[in-house]
Amino acid sequence: MIDIHSHIIFDVDDGPKNREESKALLAESYAQGVRTIIATSHRRKHMFETPEATIATHFREVEQLAQQIAPDLTIYYGAEIYYTSDILEKLEKKSIPTLAGTSYVLIEFSMNTPYKEIHTALSNILRLGLTPVVAHIERYHCLENEAKKVQDLIEMGCYMQINSSSVLKPKLFGDKYKFMKKRARFFLDHKLVHFVASDMHNLSNRRPYMREAYEFIAKQYGKSYARALFYENQQLLLKDQFI
Repeated sequence: MIDIHSHIIFDVDDGPKNREESKALLAESYAQGVRTIIATSHRRKHMFETPEATIATHFREVEQLAQQIAPDLTIYYGAEIYYTSDILEKLEKKSIPTLAGTSYVLIEFSMNTPYKEIHTALSNILRLGLTPVVAHIERYHCLENEAKKVQDLIEMGCYMQINSSSVLKPKLFGDKYKFMKKRARFFLDHKLVHFVASDMHNLSNRRPYMREAYEFIAKQYGKSYARALFYENQQLLLKDQFI
């Protein structure tokens, strides 16, 4: 499997705090069957503003940690970019990274961002010649049960990602993410998903869950769809080709 959304670089955002936690996340991900990971630390104004040079330095250490786990565990550099108007200039100047050096960019919004603002933001990114991947679409209230709105974004040239944790079955009681799981199922039912990714941050409450998600989708929707969502579409992304 290939994971295009992860927080594995230590001491740069709300992901792992130190090298040991980064290595533990990498080891767990590898054990679940992931062989390629794009490190997408947060870039968010007024919240996650670690200097790019620091992120890059820590990334190189994470690359070395990955090689200690297995020689076939490959790590790429990327970013999860929270959309604000100033990111357009940064992307144009290439001062914040795309996904693995491709034309794909991982973009997130707040849960309450109106659809019109999301549409405008993604249009602005497309005009730069970049291809948006919308992070964890199950979070956005404006997209709930809105197959046509999501399809419109796809037809614009955008791609959709959901988190592996959102694929898991809801717990019987006290599942505060139940609404996201319901939305993720809706998007899967309507074939509106291009990528399932871990968005892993730690091994306590934000684990990878990639194997469980893959097995569930393969059982519910078929192995060919599962392979597309966990491997084949990601291969096209890494080759900088359209899906």
